[in-house]
Amino acid sequence: MAESIPNELLHNLEAYRSSDAVANLSLYRLYPDEEYLVKKYFKPGYKVLDLACGMGRTTLLLHEMGYVVRGIDRSEVLIEIAHRRLPYLDLKVGSYDQIEEPDASYPNILISLNGIDYAFPVEQRLRALKECARVLTPDGIFIYSSHNLKSMHLFSPYYRERKRWKIRNCLKAFKTWSYLDEDGLHTFYATHEHALEQSEAVGLRLLEMKWFPKFGIDRLDRYFSPYIQYVFTKPATI
Repeated sequence: MAESIPNELLHNLEAYRSSDAVANLSLYRLYPDEEYLVKKYFKPGYKVLDLACGMGRTTLLLHEMGYVVRGIDRSEVLIEIAHRRLPYLDLKVGSYDQIEEPDASYPNILISLNGIDYAFPVEQRLRALKECARVLTPDGIFIYSSHNLKSMHLFSPYYRERKRWKIRNCLKAFKTWSYLDEDGLHTFYATHEHALEQSEAVGLRLLEMKWFPKFGIDRLDRYFSPYIQYVFTKPATI
């Protein structure tokens, strides 16, 4: 029987089959925080599973850094284009909530650019975290980034260029987590405490968080940062 996909998730998926998505994702680079964390934590020359890879933005750079990398994305349109552009990369259509890889088979896993936040409903996000923990080797490294709900406070310095959207969503900043409508995309936002709770519930242990250094005061920067980079490991005893 074919998998039943919620209409809201289909809507998110269709957004990543569009010409706008192709244009927006036609950039091949690692952002500074990504490069810093990859170089600090990923084991050089080892395998990397690059989930929600889009058209291979991070996959290409990881390959050029010497990693044995496999990129997986649910959008067959993006993967097809990536195959044409980068035929030498290992790219597959697949989903991070149902990873077709053996248990404990990857020492390095990446979900970049808040890609996990487009899992919908929240149960799909939780399955994705559980699947990543399953595929990760003991003592392996899992890096992902996620939107911070506290950045939606009206007095937050972020999203000023989207004033009306921010005003519509500002009351949600008082919640623990919520899905926000971003130009039709159902996007997950949460406090960093909630993101940690979700990840620790599947057996992951936090190593580091990185946030935007807007004020130069860690507590304020972490509270208001529009998204946060998380680095986890899976203890060998799990």
